[in-house]
Amino acid sequence: MSVNTHEHHRKRLRDLYGKHGFTAMTPCQVLEFMLFYAIPRKDTYPIAQRLIDKFGSLAGVLDATVDDLSKVEGIGPSSAVYLKMIRDIFGIYIAEKTDAENKYYSVKNVGNYLRGKFTGIKKEIALLMCFDSEMKPVSCTELAEGTKDSIDISVKSITDEAQKCNAAFVVLAHNHPGATAIPSKEDINTTLAIADDLSKSDILLLDHLIFADGDYISFSQSNLLDG
Repeated sequence: MSVNTHEHHRKRLRDLYGKHGFTAMTPCQVLEFMLFYAIPRKDTYPIAQRLIDKFGSLAGVLDATVDDLSKVEGIGPSSAVYLKMIRDIFGIYIAEKTDAENKYYSVKNVGNYLRGKFTGIKKEIALLMCFDSEMKPVSCTELAEGTKDSIDISVKSITDEAQKCNAAFVVLAHNHPGATAIPSKEDINTTLAIADDLSKSDILLLDHLIFADGDYISFSQSNLLDG
């Protein structure tokens, strides 16, 4: 492809995006368009096609690690970081937008806020959201990091973090990568132990949310905090 033809093609795709957004593009064209800004002087369609072929989908590309992305022909370290950054920026966007629009606690508000924190995460992590006496969020802290299918959460670390934030209420959350959000018996027993320990410091565990594949289960809505 000559330079002029190459530039004309990019302009046509930019014009298409300007008129219709990404709705008129295939996933491969969306990825090609994204790569315009990381790889300025190459035909990015073949690179986009190789990425889709390797990772299965646009979502799979954005969820891939920098190391795995760098192994694809045409993707260097800078463009690999660029692609990885897109998903992380999306997570921040969702979290901040939800935080700005929803100032008080509800299962829906917290679920929407935390969904962005777990997007694309390949291993289990545990988060704690702390709320003041008016049920306004004051912090969201990562408590622990585990493997793909297990995590150890210290009951004491949760109480210590809640006390450090002067929290009146807290919400615990963790994820089940590659599985369902259905809580295990161990999840339930651990949650009840955490709620009991927090109550000794006059802190109420409002909920425990388990995330999987963009969805979540709420312990409070499932009546799993009643013991």
